[in-house]
Amino acid sequence: EEVCLKLHRLGRACFRTVKNNRDYIRQDQHASWLYLSRLSALKEYAFMSALYSKGFPVPKPIDVNRHCVVMSLSMGYQLNSIQELRHPGKVFDTLMQLICRLASYGLIHCDFNEFNLMVNDEEKVTLIDFPQMVSTSHPNAEDYFDRDVECIRTFFRRRFGFVAAEVPRFTQDVSRKHTL
Repeated sequence: EEVCLKLHRLGRACFRTVKNNRDYIRQDQHASWLYLSRLSALKEYAFMSALYSKGFPVPKPIDVNRHCVVMSLSMGYQLNSIQELRHPGKVFDTLMQLICRLASYGLIHCDFNEFNLMVNDEEKVTLIDFPQMVSTSHPNAEDYFDRDVECIRTFFRRRFGFVAAEVPRFTQDVSRKHTL
């Protein structure tokens, strides 16, 4: 079995940005970049495990240790490196359903973009990168949800010439139905 080893390395170049943008520690608290990286890895592993157990298209989590996460290797290509899709509308709909399904479990990805989506030759999607996820009850949840949707909508329009007639909206299409 081929695996992927992801090394978390937060805050080396922009430590203040990490403290401001992530909820690992309070703003007035001090922590080393290695400690923050460990918290990030633990959070990613926990989200990946919960999502995998519910059948989400994510890599299989294998283990976490210090600032390292081991997971199954996702076969495919990052969406940003794909120049053409046979069925862009179908892939777009799959992505919108995935965003809404995450929200039905009370989660918003907060970085749902072409860099965190893998697509294989059969146009099956795998979602990666979870440390920044937040709850749908977060004060900025609506903004994060709408940003995730708009990011994919803009990418598909620019890259594939696909324009969606409708997209999900937080206030209309999000209701928590499940627990992790």
